[in-house]
Amino acid sequence: MKRQLNSSLTVLVCLTLFATMLVGCKKDAEEPEPEETTGSEIPEPEPEIDVEPVEQPCVVETVYFAFDSSDLDSSSRASLQEAVECFRGQGSGVSLLLTGAADPRGTEEYNIALGERRAQAVRSYLVSLGLDGNSISTTSVGEEMATGTDEGGWARDRNVSGSEN
Repeated sequence: MKRQLNSSLTVLVCLTLFATMLVGCKKDAEEPEPEETTGSEIPEPEPEIDVEPVEQPCVVETVYFAFDSSDLDSSSRASLQEAVECFRGQGSGVSLLLTGAADPRGTEEYNIALGERRAQAVRSYLVSLGLDGNSISTTSVGEEMATGTDEGGWARDRNVSGSEN
């Protein structure tokens, strides 16, 4: 009898476990239906976070020149004016290196001299706008860094680039 009771109890436990597995765990609670809105509700504003603007470094944008010229055009003058205003706004001394370049046409000596004239033209304009001439140095690479193979490329080669010294 004990044996029959043990086997009945075992069968009952097995059936209970089997039924539990069939039913599974309770399903996740259903999400409530969203409340109906009239469209006149005003959402709460996002909290304001004080973010200090990141100060961008001042740069002298690359200035481009016409063939065999060291004259600044109006767009170059405007770009240089913006750079000077930025440097003034920083309030600290600026030290610049202006590097003049030329396209590969012409002799090496001529292109070095042309690159220097271009760098000096940019320096002179910056000084006329109020920058300290003693803090602006110039150099020339002539056509050494030229990469152009046609008029479009050569136009990019004829430039003065500036960097902080």
